Amino acid sequence: MTARSLLWRSALSPLGRLVIAVVLLIGLPATGLGNPPQVPMAQPGHLIPASDSMSLNQATRMVREQTGGRILSAEEVQRGNRSVYRIRVLLDEGRVRVVEVDPGTGRMR
Repeated sequence: MTARSLLWRSALSPLGRLVIAVVLLIGLPATGLGNPPQVPMAQPGHLIPASDSMSLNQATRMVREQTGGRILSAEEVQRGNRSVYRIRVLLDEGRVRVVEVDPGTGRMR
């Protein structure tokens, strides 16, 4: 048996496959594994810079913190010619409240 065929056979064994996978994973860059950058949250009544736009995740977090409720759903909807985030929240007293957040300003209504 040649060294080449021996190497090929060992690469096909379960242990060989594991070794190949580990070698390939070690060589991959570790981008995106660190902590994500912290984006300041807009406070109610405060505007966020026009160059920034609040993400749906940020808006959902803001609504949860302001209402103390549990988020039931969150989606981006069109209101005329602009987009708003429509977030349904279950409040402590059992009521469901629909909050709309303007992604450009961070204002809740």
